[in-house]
Amino acid sequence: MDVGKAELFCHLLSISSAQSAKFANTSTGVKALITWLKTHSNLSKTSACLEQTGHYGKLLSKALYKAQLEAVYLVNPRRIKAYGNQKIRRNKSDTADAKLIANFLRSEHHDLIAWIPQSADRVEITELNRYSNSIAEDAARLKTKCESVSSQPVLRSLKRRIKSLEKERADICKRIKNLIDKSESLTSQKSLLSSIPSVGEITQHTLIAELPDIHLFKDARQLAAWSGLTPQHYESGTSGRTQTPITKVGSSALRKALFMPAMKARTNTPLLKEFGDRLQKNGKKPKQIIIAIMRKLLHQIYGILKSNEPFNPNKKGFITAPKPQEISA
Repeated sequence: MDVGKAELFCHLLSISSAQSAKFANTSTGVKALITWLKTHSNLSKTSACLEQTGHYGKLLSKALYKAQLEAVYLVNPRRIKAYGNQKIRRNKSDTADAKLIANFLRSEHHDLIAWIPQSADRVEITELNRYSNSIAEDAARLKTKCESVSSQPVLRSLKRRIKSLEKERADICKRIKNLIDKSESLTSQKSLLSSIPSVGEITQHTLIAELPDIHLFKDARQLAAWSGLTPQHYESGTSGRTQTPITKVGSSALRKALFMPAMKARTNTPLLKEFGDRLQKNGKKPKQIIIAIMRKLLHQIYGILKSNEPFNPNKKGFITAPKPQEISA
């Protein structure tokens, strides 16, 4: 299904036939789409796929899940585009997009993770947390601007705005904390995350907001790939790239949230410090080392949440040091 602001374009593939239809992206239109699907297919044996492009698809995805289809998949648009390039796509239209997504689903469904809607509290936490992060970015821009301003009235105005933004963010963080405290499962999850060194409360909130059900992933590497923290290798003969950038698919908010904890872990967590030092000796650049530590942290988070056991500093080579300065360089 190709989702637009006003319309939904649907292409239905079966073993022996294919047909297309168009519906309004409204409650009435979505109901008509479900009725159309019931007429032409067995819903319990039908899978649906749409691009994960924002709020325009929320109404449809929830309705499809409620209609108890075999599976509903929300896919990164880059995967659809890559599939179209693979097939040497020549046409671009809403109907052609729906056909492309249907063929992608038929071809790649075994590699996709079915979408499960979040609870109302999780949706609220996600929206609040993303807004909190945007406030933090606005405040950081204003603080940078303060450094280049010489006018005292302008400087006072900037400081008032910064103070107001910080107060607003503190209130939002309090709301997020209250929502988490209401839920036994989210409280348990936050407690597990808080046991990890260098993972503070703000990062815990982002992890709770951005991570889907950890049991949807068969291993930590699959989670890292979903998060866009796996290397993107490119090598061809003697003209290959000298660097391997990460794929950057998935949640950018999740990757941003792991950056500062990785910076702290680089110096304060013995095993990760040793890991970073080894990469440095192998000629890796500082940013590459931090990204590798981010991936290691995500693997650690996966193991802790999957096993439902708190961080164990003595597990797999972890050792404790009373103070960061006592860790050998």
